[in-house]
Amino acid sequence: MQPHDPTFIIAGAMKASTSAAAINLNKHEDIYVVTPWWKKRINESYGIVASDLAGGLSAEGSKELDFFNLKANADKGIEFYRQYFPLARPHKGEASPNYFHLEEKQNAGCLDRMKSMLNPDTKIIILLRDPIKRAFSHWNHIQRPNQNFGERFKGKTFNECTELMCGEKAKNSILNRSKYADNLIAFREAFGAENVYVGLQESIKKDQVGEYNKIHQFLGADIVTEDPGYKEVHEASYDVTLDEASQQFLQIYFAPDVNKVKEMYPDLDYSDWFTY
Repeated sequence: MQPHDPTFIIAGAMKASTSAAAINLNKHEDIYVVTPWWKKRINESYGIVASDLAGGLSAEGSKELDFFNLKANADKGIEFYRQYFPLARPHKGEASPNYFHLEEKQNAGCLDRMKSMLNPDTKIIILLRDPIKRAFSHWNHIQRPNQNFGERFKGKTFNECTELMCGEKAKNSILNRSKYADNLIAFREAFGAENVYVGLQESIKKDQVGEYNKIHQFLGADIVTEDPGYKEVHEASYDVTLDEASQQFLQIYFAPDVNKVKEMYPDLDYSDWFTY
């Protein structure tokens, strides 16, 4: 297998259909996105021991590489990273939604490493979701019995994890990962606004062919004329519903950030978002 440089990165956001994008963009004959199957095959080919790595690279069942956000992985060097792009397709990329969340301590230096190690014309794809719905999905994910992250949120109600744990000192990832504006600005400044594509999960769900074709065009790939078998991924039903108190609090809490996003991307369809 011949290593290559990636041409695009799906950088975020968490719980905004990055897994679906990784699977569905792979259905284009000119696009390759890293998958768990490829990670396992590459590790076997190069004798890489996943347990010696960190984050997504340590989990062969995960699509994520978590290369740039975790220094322990990035210290392996760009040639190590390039091994995960073995196919000589015109458009090669990976999906690691942790890259987007630059404010988190463990992600310190992520964007600087991306900027210095990637080609300057690398395309960045960022998918967003209504911030309240994203936060609610995040909270539900943490409550699953087999999840080992977000321990301090386990067993608490959504309202306890949001309205009662807000503020800068709280370092609340459920809230912070639904705040998009500052990180969008940082990626635009690092790679150029023309190299940053922003789409909405809600729009993709309503028109998969049309929305993925927008991404194809952004990458420079041909559009598809019919559905190649796109899939929904990680669709989940919840045992609880979003409580009205949390919704009302978060509509006010997220309003300044949402307004900044809408100013940057006024042409996106926010009709399926709450009113902020």
